[in-house]
Amino acid sequence: MDKLFNSHWFVKIISFFIALMLFAMVNMDDLTSQPGILPSLSDRTSTLEEVEVTVVYDEENYAIVDQTEHVQVKLSGSQSAVAFFQLMRPTFEVFVDVTERQEGVHTLSIQHRGFPGDLSVSIVPQFARVELQEKQTVSIPVDVELVNADAVKEGYSVGTPMVSPVNVTVTAAREVAAEVADAKAYVDVEDADKMLEEAVPVKLYDSSGNELHLDVEPGIVDVRVPITSPNKSVPIKISREGELTEGVSIESINVSPKEVLIYGPFDVLESINVLEGLTIDLDDITEDQTFTMEVPVPPGVQALEPEMVEVEVNIAEEESRQWSDVSIELIGAPEEIDIDFADDEEETLSIIAHGAEANLDQFSVDDIQVYADVSNLSEGEHSVPIQINGPQNIRFSVSKTNVEVIVSGQAESE
Repeated sequence: MDKLFNSHWFVKIISFFIALMLFAMVNMDDLTSQPGILPSLSDRTSTLEEVEVTVVYDEENYAIVDQTEHVQVKLSGSQSAVAFFQLMRPTFEVFVDVTERQEGVHTLSIQHRGFPGDLSVSIVPQFARVELQEKQTVSIPVDVELVNADAVKEGYSVGTPMVSPVNVTVTAAREVAAEVADAKAYVDVEDADKMLEEAVPVKLYDSSGNELHLDVEPGIVDVRVPITSPNKSVPIKISREGELTEGVSIESINVSPKEVLIYGPFDVLESINVLEGLTIDLDDITEDQTFTMEVPVPPGVQALEPEMVEVEVNIAEEESRQWSDVSIELIGAPEEIDIDFADDEEETLSIIAHGAEANLDQFSVDDIQVYADVSNLSEGEHSVPIQINGPQNIRFSVSKTNVEVIVSGQAESE
């Protein structure tokens, strides 16, 4: 076959027959008009079905709500003209022009262009119906719909979505624009464990939930969906180091806020009940002061908020008040061991409370526990340190720092 197409004589023969066919098509009408040359042939017709009707109108201010969409076009002419049209299929248009018309229903004669001049064109129906309606632009707020909101990773929660822009505009025929009830953007949050940021297409719906296929501006919005890890609130503990100047006392230490929200895995959160690591140096405090302190992030915690807290320290002149015959409590003794005060040891002491007047006014001896820890003592006589549990911001002086006790009846170890 390749050899045949490469043959010089084959190409010449094919070219001759194509030229002969074109000559016959162009001159067929002349040949048939001369008696005795060819038999007489009548004109030919061709029908085009479902030809689209184009409407020329003011697209900026009006919208088409109804129109005659298709017509039938019948072409008549010589056989050569019809055959040439069918072979070449030139570009043509069937249209009505309502550019100068306003809102309403209009019936106009259908026009055409682009058909060869040697063909007769007949259009059925001859008239087209076009209904124009003035365009209206409406602004619709975008509602973010979360898909699989209950399927985020275990322990995580979904926050309120944020969308930009918050509104979209729809421009359409007045009655069509009035049908728009909702603009929605759908975001799938299945297995999400961090903030989602997506560009999402906007879909329009009528009041019955049917989707409307209209032009919307913009067609795509940016959506951010916060995904929050497991969290808990814990109080903040302020530690102290150093000493205040003699003669002054801390009246109050206030932290704002009193708690922070920590985020992280469940096992880490369960192990944290108070947030430590914030320390104020009393050596540097000589007057009321407010500190802005960074909150340390405990190991394993992913994030916390707020990251900064304010610590307000108020000081006042130190005063003192004394109480006598305050009982000493022995704690920590096992049931099988007998522990008692030494024979010549007093079971009470005198105590002096030092602090700001406002704190001392609210203090009573019932607010403290004076005790000696006698756990893990061997049999015999022991001198045990006296300890005091009392309110913060009050320091205590005691008439003695140790108490003598006797341990007897200790059980034998196994």
